Amino acid sequence: MKRFLSVIILCSSLLTFSQKEGQENALFTIRGNIGIPRIIGSQMFRTSFNGLYEGNLSVNVRLFNNFFVGAGYQNTQFQNNKKIFAYYQSNPQSGVYGTLSYNTRLLSSGAFIKVGYDKFFSDKGYATFSLNSGLMLNNYFNVNADTSLANRPYVITDFSAPYVQPEVSINFIVEKHLAFSIMLSHTTMIYKFDPKAPRFAQFQEVKDTKNGAFMNWINIGFGFTILLDKKTKE
Repeated sequence: MKRFLSVIILCSSLLTFSQKEGQENALFTIRGNIGIPRIIGSQMFRTSFNGLYEGNLSVNVRLFNNFFVGAGYQNTQFQNNKKIFAYYQSNPQSGVYGTLSYNTRLLSSGAFIKVGYDKFFSDKGYATFSLNSGLMLNNYFNVNADTSLANRPYVITDFSAPYVQPEVSINFIVEKHLAFSIMLSHTTMIYKFDPKAPRFAQFQEVKDTKNGAFMNWINIGFGFTILLDKKTKE
């Protein structure tokens, strides 16, 4: 993963010094990405969950030169950290015996506005620098009920929050109307993780961690772009 990240950063740095003049991208584009998010913000959030997948899809129009704007949808899912929550020994004093399996997940769905710029470095390659911003709807499901004082007062298991997501990708046109890419994004949700919502506040491993930062993560993955009404130079 570190090598993959280093390649993207290196390519982006090199592209700032090289630009193929006069080439424009398609007037309309459909852009999609898929990857595995890695939590880097709140230590408490990072201890509690691991990323499963993240994907987004947007429809965009070029405004002038290679600046574009669009609208899209994003879907992200996290699962409880299995190293901590694989099995939890129930308290016999509560009247419940045996083990309790955890499969708690956080499903996040967001609608966003996208603004960006395509920078060509060859006839078949370009870098994209963009920013997605919108509202994320979040829901914890498969939540195991817990009556301990640490999880009281009880809070609802769903919430909404605004988010921002800068994104960079390196794209290669493989056909007249299709390009593939490698991408890196950093999502910051303007919301602090609350361990009471997934009923994790009773775990010592969670209580011992810091929770000063917003919920945020990086996503490294792959993408595609469908190029519509692309101009071809003679």
